[in-house]
Amino acid sequence: MTDYNKPIKKDSKALQDTADNKPDAIPIWRLFQFATPFEYCLIFIATLCSITSGIIQPISILFFGNVLRSFNEAALNHEDLMGKASPIITTYLLMGLVVLLASYFSSCLWILTGENQTRRIRQKYVHSVLRQDMGWFDKAEEGSLTTRLAADVQLIQEGISERFGQCIMCFAQFVAGCAVSFSKGWRLAAVMISITPALACTGGLMGIMVNKYTVAAQDAYAEAGSISEQVFAGIRTIYSFSLQERFARRYNDSLENAMIAGMKRGTVLGLGLGAYIFCLFSMYGLSFWYGATLVRAHVMDGPTVLVVFLSMMTGAFSLLQLPTNLAVVSSASAAAHKIFETIGRIPAIDTDSPKGAKPRKVRGEIIFRHVQFKYPARPDVTILKDFNLKIKAGTTVAFVGPSGSGKSTSVQLLQRFYDPVRGKVTLDGRNIKDLNVQWLRQQIGVVSQEPVLFNMSIRQNLMMGNTDSDVTSEDIVIACKKANCHSFIKQLPQGYDTLVGEHGGMLSGGQKQRIAIARAIIKDPAILLLDEATSALDTQSERLVQKALDKASADRTTIVIAHRLSTIRNADLIVVMQKGEIIEQGTHAELLSKGGMYSDLVKKQEIQTTLEDQAHSNDDDEALIKEETDELNRRSAIEMNRRSMIEIQSPRRSSILSFGRFSHISFIGESDAKEKQKSLEKKKQKAPVWRVFMQMRPQWSWMLLGSIGAFFAGSVFPMYSLFFSKVIMLLNANDDKSYGPLEGPNLYSFYFFLLGLAGFLGFSLQTVCFEIAGAKYTRTLRCMLFSAFMRQEIAYFDHNENSVGALTTKLAVDAKNVNEMITRVWADLIQIFCTTILGLTIAFLQSWKLTLIIMCMSPLIIIAAGWNSKVQEGYEDNTREANQQSSEVANEAIKQIRTVAALNQQIYFEGKYYEATDRPHQLARRKAFTSSIGFSLLQGVPLFTNAVAFYAGAKLIVQQELSLEGMIMTMMAIMIMADGIGRSSIFVPMFIKAKFAAIATFEVIDREPTIDPDLEGLELDHDEVNGNIAFDNIAFRYPARPDIPIFDGEFNLKGKSGQTIALVGPSGCGKSTTIGMLQRWYDPLRGHVRLDSYNVKSYSLNNLRSKMALVGQEPILFDLSIAENIRFGVDEDREVSQEEIEEACKAANIHKFITGLPDCYQTRVGEKGSQLSGGQKQRIAIARALIRKPKLLLLDEATSALDSESEKIVQEALDKILNEGGRTTITIAHRLSTITNADLICVIKGGKVIEQGNHWDLLKLNGVYADLVKQQSLNAA
Repeated sequence: MTDYNKPIKKDSKALQDTADNKPDAIPIWRLFQFATPFEYCLIFIATLCSITSGIIQPISILFFGNVLRSFNEAALNHEDLMGKASPIITTYLLMGLVVLLASYFSSCLWILTGENQTRRIRQKYVHSVLRQDMGWFDKAEEGSLTTRLAADVQLIQEGISERFGQCIMCFAQFVAGCAVSFSKGWRLAAVMISITPALACTGGLMGIMVNKYTVAAQDAYAEAGSISEQVFAGIRTIYSFSLQERFARRYNDSLENAMIAGMKRGTVLGLGLGAYIFCLFSMYGLSFWYGATLVRAHVMDGPTVLVVFLSMMTGAFSLLQLPTNLAVVSSASAAAHKIFETIGRIPAIDTDSPKGAKPRKVRGEIIFRHVQFKYPARPDVTILKDFNLKIKAGTTVAFVGPSGSGKSTSVQLLQRFYDPVRGKVTLDGRNIKDLNVQWLRQQIGVVSQEPVLFNMSIRQNLMMGNTDSDVTSEDIVIACKKANCHSFIKQLPQGYDTLVGEHGGMLSGGQKQRIAIARAIIKDPAILLLDEATSALDTQSERLVQKALDKASADRTTIVIAHRLSTIRNADLIVVMQKGEIIEQGTHAELLSKGGMYSDLVKKQEIQTTLEDQAHSNDDDEALIKEETDELNRRSAIEMNRRSMIEIQSPRRSSILSFGRFSHISFIGESDAKEKQKSLEKKKQKAPVWRVFMQMRPQWSWMLLGSIGAFFAGSVFPMYSLFFSKVIMLLNANDDKSYGPLEGPNLYSFYFFLLGLAGFLGFSLQTVCFEIAGAKYTRTLRCMLFSAFMRQEIAYFDHNENSVGALTTKLAVDAKNVNEMITRVWADLIQIFCTTILGLTIAFLQSWKLTLIIMCMSPLIIIAAGWNSKVQEGYEDNTREANQQSSEVANEAIKQIRTVAALNQQIYFEGKYYEATDRPHQLARRKAFTSSIGFSLLQGVPLFTNAVAFYAGAKLIVQQELSLEGMIMTMMAIMIMADGIGRSSIFVPMFIKAKFAAIATFEVIDREPTIDPDLEGLELDHDEVNGNIAFDNIAFRYPARPDIPIFDGEFNLKGKSGQTIALVGPSGCGKSTTIGMLQRWYDPLRGHVRLDSYNVKSYSLNNLRSKMALVGQEPILFDLSIAENIRFGVDEDREVSQEEIEEACKAANIHKFITGLPDCYQTRVGEKGSQLSGGQKQRIAIARALIRKPKLLLLDEATSALDSESEKIVQEALDKILNEGGRTTITIAHRLSTITNADLICVIKGGKVIEQGNHWDLLKLNGVYADLVKQQSLNAA
């Protein structure tokens, strides 16, 4: 038998193969393809400034040669040394000024143009993603799309900003150094440059390999981002089945691939850099040996040899800095590959295309002609087979049939989410392919099975229904009254300006659905598509809304997909579908008379009642509306009593949104003050460096080796200054003396070769070890942060700042920034520290006076570094929250792409995203002007320092307190030390980023959840739990909505073991809240929830939830195989056979469908189960619950997405399982036909249970429940 339980995984090799089979990176010039003509001009100016900055130092070496010559001549001829040195010193000052200005404008312009282009790339990426066809989304992972937006675009920004300018500066310095060298002594220059191919090959090979592993790492991180997004989007399902550890391991496994790629990248980078250093110092040794030979042959003099050597060395030094900057540019090229590929992709169904007819009038006649269809992601499964149907204009047509029969697919074809494989769909005689896509969707109003509201106000959600901006408040109110939602909206504290929360989480399912219906009505479409439009409504609201929909359907073509047959009895045509084909069609009466499949479905849905059918007048409707209004008034009255007069007068957080299409939410008063205070506190916090260090204990061995390497690397250049000054004096001697193999220049050439070996060892060890340590710790930190998120209580995820987009962005960006502190900052600071200490020691031993004089210039460097630090710290702090907000916008739009596309609101979300990026964009532009000050000082100060050093050195030589050799050695040691300190400034931005990232990360890790899953508690065996439940005097408000009471202390409910308890009542009355409290998603403010005789707080969370199984209203499946999704129903340590999985699926009436798929139980369900219909997803979710064999079965509208036939079969299966005993079931139902056999039916209203009993008892009462039954009966008038 096939092992369907076997997990589907992407291993490291698979990822690597994927990376190998496509281009690793785009050409560098293409990184700038989104610049404007004006920005190209600025880039040209920035390039000139970078080149100027780069060529000044080689030019200054010409004057250094003149200085040496002047000093020699003055010493030999007893001339005025100061007189000869003064013009040269003045020239150094002027060159310092030129470098200062050029560096400032270079840095400023690169940052400005880079920021502008990056914002444009983000916008184009979001635009391109939102314009793609649904087939593309079926194959793409939504999580990876948002992860790339957060992480990959940041890599692009780093590669096209100041780092690119530094690459140009380094290259210009290399070219200028070569030019000066060849102009002064081509023989020596030719020998020196002969080693350049080795340097180029080393750098080139390193770049290629770094690109390769960068792509592999980014792909792995994208996969991890997709997993984290699925988890955060389905967090309630994760908690219900205690899947935290399993998904933590899955996330960890995906990070394993990224870690391996990162370690390989670090190894290649380290060995490449070490080889580069070795080649460089070998070149020095060869150059000094050959230079000395030329001097002895009187071909060149000593100062000229030094000018040639130093110019070439300056160029070589620039190449030394080039790999680091080039690696950033290479990473940008690699990251840009998929970003630009997405931007450039033109979808098969293009919403941007202006092509296509836009008829002035739409009658609404729809014809499906010989339509065959297969989903692009599942080309081996035929959904529609030769589908033919004519829908007359202005009629209402209902589609019914089993889940997966093609009902929703036909609606999606009409919207042109997909195109048929064969056949065509016409509107008023025109093939819809010949119509403009946006125009077509504008003619169609849609209310889907799972209502989607966006994280904005109710008003803005309603305005989404119409792309015109002339929607008035009166239009909104009229639409809401028709959809029966005006009454509850106006009772909310902010009314229509109330925020609905992420996924509409602040509202009940019925409230969300009614708002979605109002959104469709406000569009006034020619065609109305209702895909289970009333599935989430309670019985009262369903009847009222159904009347509104019947009225709204007049004079327009309406297609209804329904499982509740009571909603379609008046349809002009009912089409019964099965397996992609039409098997019956006709009116309600005609199909009943046939006695076929439709007739059977009707019989299965009838509610047993002995009550006589009664007609319901409009007075009944008004009474129902008044009941809901009274309920909300009750809550408001309780809220007003709770507040004191002081609280009423105190400033409140305002969430009123302006009427503008792209308006921001304004937060005023107390919340603003708190945010500012929190921001100030963060700035004052110290970077948790010690904590990071202690957490890296497993990597200490790598860090120790890396530190030893950094010590060697930091010692190489001060030692170089020592040997270099000796060589200068030997070359200046101009003697014809012959030297032995290890004497004079030959000896020092050998020393340089040894320095090359030390450099290879040092730089290789430093880079490889710290990169490996960083890769390992980054994985650890990401896993810790991910696990910390999954420890938080559900209320934590209800807050806007903890949306799915914000959390996935934190995981993607914060760990990366902390990693840079480890791999780059710590390693190089150790190296720079060694350079500084050794350089100072050499300098002080030669001349303490000159050393102190030169060091007087160091405050300028310290000021510049401090300035950069302050600017960067302020920038990071201010942009963090703004970047999270923009990520939330993009994440929401991408996640709900079908709704966005159906509403034609891609432009709105693009505008909203663009506006969300405005604040960080403005801050980055400001940073360009301010941070460039520090950068320019760091570039210009060394030349000013040289001028001071030459002047002071000349004075000391004149006073015979210093020799020429001592002066050169001191200057070289200080200059190398200063260069190291200067290089440290580039780590300031990294460190600041890392500081805020680490603080934010540890805030989450250290946060103690109000409902702690790690607290010890009762650990009862399965058989020790009976299943008695009790709610005693419960008072409850949602933490994110403390102004809306759900229960006010009078909610009481008791259920006995083995009973089936059904909860009914209007939307928002608290039915689902009871399940949330049983599972301890939330705790009551007052009162007790008990399981058996114990308060649920007494149990450990995992033990409590292991006794329960939940089937939610909106089924959550994960992008894994069907078998894996079902296996999530049981504890990980329990072995589950294939037979058990199949048995659960048979009970849920899904086994036959699964075995009909090509891959059977190994079929991947797609993101959020996108490859399955709503009913198929729900049945798999039911199978997942049944395999758990729980003591408490929690069914929150568990059969709402099922067709009548499947519902009856599944209900019978559930009843059979329940009758086995030993299990308590709590079911929330709007379809009363599913609860007629319940032992106890509780009607909740006004925050308490107002009626309870079995079906027949409550019918006899002739109260609220009896009214609900009458309203839902198929025979009701």
